[in-house]
Amino acid sequence: MAAKKKAAKKSAAKRSSAKRTVKKSAKRTTTKRKVKKSAKKSSRSTVRYSIPSVPVSGSSRSSLSSISTTPKPSSGVSYKPKSTSSDSSSSKGIVIAVVVGILILAVAVISKNSNSDTATVTPTPAASESAEPTTEPSSAPIGAYEAPVGIVSLYNDGGATVNWKTPAAAEGITGYNVELRANGVGEWKLVATVPATQLKQQITKNDETGWVQVRVSTVYSDGEVVAGKVHGLPGSWS
Repeated sequence: MAAKKKAAKKSAAKRSSAKRTVKKSAKRTTTKRKVKKSAKKSSRSTVRYSIPSVPVSGSSRSSLSSISTTPKPSSGVSYKPKSTSSDSSSSKGIVIAVVVGILILAVAVISKNSNSDTATVTPTPAASESAEPTTEPSSAPIGAYEAPVGIVSLYNDGGATVNWKTPAAAEGITGYNVELRANGVGEWKLVATVPATQLKQQITKNDETGWVQVRVSTVYSDGEVVAGKVHGLPGSWS
């Protein structure tokens, strides 16, 4: 029995020593874990990043806006704007001078027009009773004058018909003169004056003696007469 008790005590002592060693090893592992955790915490705590604060609320904006960059004048010095009375007076003087110049020009133009309007016109003297009336037409002169063209005489039973054509300068033509001159000497004898619309005239043969010249002339409204080409016919004509 004594041997069993000793063996039981030894086994109990071994168990207690084993428990103690287990507790010691557990304490060591826990201390190691604590040391590792503290090391990690210390490493994390040593690294710090400073992040600037971003203004969000209205108070931060107002604080920024309250910072003024313009320097404030000292309380003892007062700033006053310069007086512009001299500038305004000079500009007024320039405006007045311009207005006066315009008025002078207007007066000069008006006086010039009035002088031209009041120019004296000498009246034409009235014609006396003894003055002879003029025979010239009152119409304006014509720009161009031409004789009839294509003048030709065609024989017929009663004698011959003198034919012609209107010239290119037809403006102002009032008629045509048909004239004859016996044997080509002496004065021309007017046979007829026909209107501008008539382009032929009948002449009569009297006998076979001698010969006659035939002439047709253009008559214009201003009195100008332009004779055409002269041609001859055998015999006596009227």
